[in-house]
Amino acid sequence: MVGARAGATLPRMISSADVARWCERAPTPDSPVLSVHLDVDQANAANLNRQFESVLKARLRAVEQRLDEPRRAVFRADAAPVERLAAEYVPRAKTLVVFSDASAGLFWTGELRTPFPTDVRWEAAPYVRPLVESLDRHERVAVVLVDKERARLATVHLGEIEEVREALAPAEVRRKNASGTDHWRSQMHFQRQDENHVRWHMNAVVALLDDMARARAFGRIVLAGPVETTSGLARLLPRPLSDRVVATVRLAADASPDDVLRETGRATEAAERRSEAASVGRLLDGGVVKLDGTLRALQEGRVRTLVYADGFESRGGECLRCGALFAARPASACAYCGGPLLPFEDLVGRAAARTVAAGGTVDAVHGEPALRLLDAGGIGAVLRY
Repeated sequence: MVGARAGATLPRMISSADVARWCERAPTPDSPVLSVHLDVDQANAANLNRQFESVLKARLRAVEQRLDEPRRAVFRADAAPVERLAAEYVPRAKTLVVFSDASAGLFWTGELRTPFPTDVRWEAAPYVRPLVESLDRHERVAVVLVDKERARLATVHLGEIEEVREALAPAEVRRKNASGTDHWRSQMHFQRQDENHVRWHMNAVVALLDDMARARAFGRIVLAGPVETTSGLARLLPRPLSDRVVATVRLAADASPDDVLRETGRATEAAERRSEAASVGRLLDGGVVKLDGTLRALQEGRVRTLVYADGFESRGGECLRCGALFAARPASACAYCGGPLLPFEDLVGRAAARTVAAGGTVDAVHGEPALRLLDAGGIGAVLRY
């Protein structure tokens, strides 16, 4: 249990492992989970003066009013600790996420530095679709801020800087650049020595980046610094790292965290749009498209990447015995095992959670790629085999 009450542990930033764990949780129809994604971003004027509390209360009351009296009592037990948390929460992030199920002794909360619209749901399974889509949009990125004297390497994930490592050039280079006392050397000799030291520095940066890649898996790399330096570094990167470079930006090696996050966000957003176009291309060239075929591939364990267009929605059901998903239809029993079907308003969200739980990835596409996919059925899967 994580809370914000006096003496309790403050909510922590949500990790990809947290999201995967909630995706793996099986539905519990007799013990619904209250899922809250609360916009607490203080850059949003509507949230100032703790107005997010009023929004939360209104959303909770709206859910409660749709329930019969016996279920209202259960819902109130789940909602009460959420309201207490919100009343005492001091906003540090942009989104507060809570999962609450009093009957199961469940109360979990975390934060994200990425903004989500406020959403409240009381369902058999935790509502994780926004978190899954956030992982898709905010893949872990390595940022290398480098010049001839120093380098800072950071990983950025879900809107926050996770880890920073530093590397310095040999002392001779830094003394020369700082004092200019080496004029007695011949220009040719000094230039050759300087080039050797810079090359040593760049190789040390490459080794440090490779070490970070082993410690924290990242899918993209952004190089930042003077064009001459970043170009030289890019030429030294081995293929497994150079293939992940998505952008080069102008940032000083001592840039502030806010500047790093802003410029990295811009670069990776453009890279994500290119990636979405490529993902839809691969899907239409050789994947499974349309809902029924995609759900069948998911049940067979063949989905490597679930791809769907922003705005594509479907209702459906999930078998409580074997977990198979089905699109909306009159049937009340599973076509695979005959088990009972649990209805879900957001079938796409359940498919996304099931994909992540099975070790696959999710790609929610936007813009022109989304329009192409909607024309082909709105959803599909790139298969493992």
